[in-house]
Amino acid sequence: MYEPLQVTLLYSNLFPARNDVYSHWTKDGWRPIREPMTPEIVLAGLTGNGPSISGFMIAPGNTSHSVAVDFDGESGFADSLLLGRTMVEAGIPAYVEKSRRGAHLWCILDKPCPAVAIRMALRGLLQSAGLPPVDPKIELRPGTDTISEGGLGHALRLPLMPHPTTGFRGKMLDPLSGAPIGNTAAEVILAVDYASSATFLAWAEKYQRPPAVVDHEHRNPREHPPDDGASAAELLRSLWGAHDAVPGKVIACPAKSFHSHGDIHKGCRVFPDDKRVMCHKPGCILNNDGRGRGTYEIRKLAPHAL
Repeated sequence: MYEPLQVTLLYSNLFPARNDVYSHWTKDGWRPIREPMTPEIVLAGLTGNGPSISGFMIAPGNTSHSVAVDFDGESGFADSLLLGRTMVEAGIPAYVEKSRRGAHLWCILDKPCPAVAIRMALRGLLQSAGLPPVDPKIELRPGTDTISEGGLGHALRLPLMPHPTTGFRGKMLDPLSGAPIGNTAAEVILAVDYASSATFLAWAEKYQRPPAVVDHEHRNPREHPPDDGASAAELLRSLWGAHDAVPGKVIACPAKSFHSHGDIHKGCRVFPDDKRVMCHKPGCILNNDGRGRGTYEIRKLAPHAL
């Protein structure tokens, strides 16, 4: 028989990506707390004797073992069950918790993985389920590919925590049967199966990006080609091999063939909005006469096919 604080210690190591910080509800909304998420704090949140707790879903180093999708809107609960069934049928354990306006889907990986790969795999699974892989009412967690040094990223209300304003408390459900996997935090923790990271991440390669729509006939050649909604840094990492590419950072230019032999030019910068990149060396394909390249061009000119 587990003691309550033992249960909450296991809980705080299982569901958020990190437990050295957390977010809790105040009268002014959710506020980040840069202090450890102790078992006592979790227990108070679960029992309603303290504020509800949200966990951050990306850890320093831009990895996570905890995967979630926040479905909002009228069809959120049905959509979460659809994605959950798709995942379970693919050999990926997933659980659904109904929320006030939709649902949260949870999946725990057997080891931490890069957030960028997790997010791509989730899009592949959403696509397989017939759901939009990019939709403002379907929020992925981790919520970003990377966080800056000292950054926290996006939090999500943790399982079984009561809604801070309505008190609504969901249950973790098996998406196939719709039945709760447990009635207490201890039962839920014991019932959660870990997903194979390799099986999960294989779905990143199955994601089919929507084709960019470009009106070549009417576009002014001096205008920047249209942004296709992708992340410039993500494209540089996946298609150009620039594994250190993050928004706002200057990196070694990945367009090596446009530089002198042995010249590791470190003047290539991803713009802070993550929509353009520019190498500052004239003649480089990523310089483009000082205009840089947008995401459509980064993909089109990439040395590797996605």
